[in-house]
Amino acid sequence: MQRIYGSPHIYPALKLTVYGAAGQIGGNKILLEDRSKVFLDFGVDFNTRSRYFSTFLQPRRFALVRDYVATGVLPPLKGLYEKEGTPFAEAVVITHGHLDHYGHASLLRPDIPLYMGETTRLLIQARENTKQKSPENLFNKNEEHPVEVFRTGSKLVFEDAIIYPVHVDHSIPAAYGLVIETGEGVLAYTGDLRMHGPKSEMTHDFVEKCVKMNVETLVIEGTRVDETDVSTEDDVKKELTRVAAQVGDKLVSVVVAMMDFDRLNTVLSVAENLDRVVAISLHHANLLTTLKTGGARMNIPELRDEKLVAFLERRRTGTYSKTDYPSWQAELIEKIPTVGDEEIRRDQKKYLLVLSRAEDIIKLSDIEPEPGSLFILSTSEAHSEEQMLEEERIHNWVNLLDLRYEHIHSSGHAPQKDLIKIVEEINPRKIIPVHTLKPMLMKQLLNNSGLKTVVEEPVQGMGMDVF
Repeated sequence: MQRIYGSPHIYPALKLTVYGAAGQIGGNKILLEDRSKVFLDFGVDFNTRSRYFSTFLQPRRFALVRDYVATGVLPPLKGLYEKEGTPFAEAVVITHGHLDHYGHASLLRPDIPLYMGETTRLLIQARENTKQKSPENLFNKNEEHPVEVFRTGSKLVFEDAIIYPVHVDHSIPAAYGLVIETGEGVLAYTGDLRMHGPKSEMTHDFVEKCVKMNVETLVIEGTRVDETDVSTEDDVKKELTRVAAQVGDKLVSVVVAMMDFDRLNTVLSVAENLDRVVAISLHHANLLTTLKTGGARMNIPELRDEKLVAFLERRRTGTYSKTDYPSWQAELIEKIPTVGDEEIRRDQKKYLLVLSRAEDIIKLSDIEPEPGSLFILSTSEAHSEEQMLEEERIHNWVNLLDLRYEHIHSSGHAPQKDLIKIVEEINPRKIIPVHTLKPMLMKQLLNNSGLKTVVEEPVQGMGMDVF
């Protein structure tokens, strides 16, 4: 029986338990618990996973969940993964399509429904199309989870809560914050967001919804709570244009995260200004075609011979044989214009090459870029020991190929001043900082601003009262 909102509370107090993202960045798994249980996100905890597993030391396929639970990658909750008995949770609501927010929803028992944005589903499908079949793929062809899609304006009704998803600006399309109405009061969860991006008005819409509904408790991301610098997408465009113009007739290559749609659009604009043809990776091409055919409510660039093509990389035999490519690439190549390394090598001034991963720098060895050609990393900087080692290898390749290296990026997360501004505008009684290494820095900053907002630091796996 659904609760009548505003009636006297006669059940145990609403609890919130952070099973991921407490005192760390990513791995968000936030449980709301009253008579029923709803998870907000169920992402991959890369921090914990990297302590126990690596490229060569992997969890056992037949005991994947057991190994993840034993090491703390997954929370040890009965009824969450196994198919027997009553499901632990009523639902999981996914805020956006980054792995640290959805990547382990695939391991939940299949009768727990998932809720996500319309375009988020397409983005996840695009990513998983490029992977081998795995239990960690959300849309496993043999056993798919029931999925309900939403948009801003939707209303998700559960036994103990009504959830209103509202779009926010982030470094991936279809990111949402959640405003949650319960019998005790209203709380909100930001997901990941920023106010300095190309669609900052979306984040303002979320903040306005929070104000309108009198949010009392705000679960807020704080990835960059200790950072004050703000670089916008327009800044990235100007800097990319400046450095690319300096190399003259030499090759320009840029690493853009596969899901960073804003950055891809920025690179396309820069290339147009410099009169260069953009050759994107097959991963980017797969994303664009998936969004296009899936009817995403976005302006999707169309691959065409004169301005936008796909880079056909060599694989296996190195002969461009159709049998060299996995099925998703072979099917894609038949539908889109492509360019190989020989064509780029012959006319390097003509192209701006877009790679989806920094480690794809090795593919430049086939192109043989002119000395002093430009290699731009336009993704976030390394922050873990493993990523730093990988970055060192990338620099070794930069030196080997005699390239000019630049790092040009704008973050998908709000910096310090914007986080404080969000709290000031919403003016909640309490905030719970997640997705941050410095949760209590928020308390100091709010005190300095004269705000009396209570800051409660979550402890991994320990329940806390929401109001």
